[in-house]
Amino acid sequence: MNDDLVLLTVRGKLVPDTLAAGCKLHNETAGSPPGIAAARALGDLSHKVYTPLQGFPGASDGELLFLDFWRTPEGIGRFFSDPQVQAMASQLFSAREGAMWMPARGAFGFQLPAPGGKGELFLGVIRGSVGSPDNAIASFRETLSPRLGDARRRGQLSHQLLLRLPAPGDPSGPELIGLDFWCDGRGMAEHYQEIGAVYAVFSGKPQTSVWEPARGGAWSEW
Repeated sequence: MNDDLVLLTVRGKLVPDTLAAGCKLHNETAGSPPGIAAARALGDLSHKVYTPLQGFPGASDGELLFLDFWRTPEGIGRFFSDPQVQAMASQLFSAREGAMWMPARGAFGFQLPAPGGKGELFLGVIRGSVGSPDNAIASFRETLSPRLGDARRRGQLSHQLLLRLPAPGDPSGPELIGLDFWCDGRGMAEHYQEIGAVYAVFSGKPQTSVWEPARGGAWSEW
């Protein structure tokens, strides 16, 4: 990820009863050609949709996770201040939470190509408050960097740390999110059991969840 881009995460509970119905509604609203054009005009460069991976804790059926990369926070603010966009989001989600993130400068990260024949994709997420971003970044590096070979052998494709951009007037402290992409679910689970030391960097128990590319239909993405 380019250090100048902003990641927007939106996680919410669907209003429709099924993923297929949620997919249809998404594609008729936010994922429609006019909706995509409006987002792109304000700097939305990509939009990916994920659903919880069954068998892993941290997320429940009926939830969605959006990952969108934008050029600027201002573009995000202008897009979501539109009453029509707010109305569309309320049709899709009964409850939702959005957050903006910038890459954690100096953090250990990598992106590697998928091996041949590995068509699956999984997303591991860890998120929580930290007392010192610098100390957290250093701890992640000390824990993960020496294990890069093991991570790759088990199917890890990428790792990235980001820091939350607080909204104006938000009194909460620093918050960190880690995003890992994998091509092997079993290898992912095995590796996460060995790197529990990273939990110590968070002020409290972090949120963890595992996702896969959205099921339930052909979700409109760009």
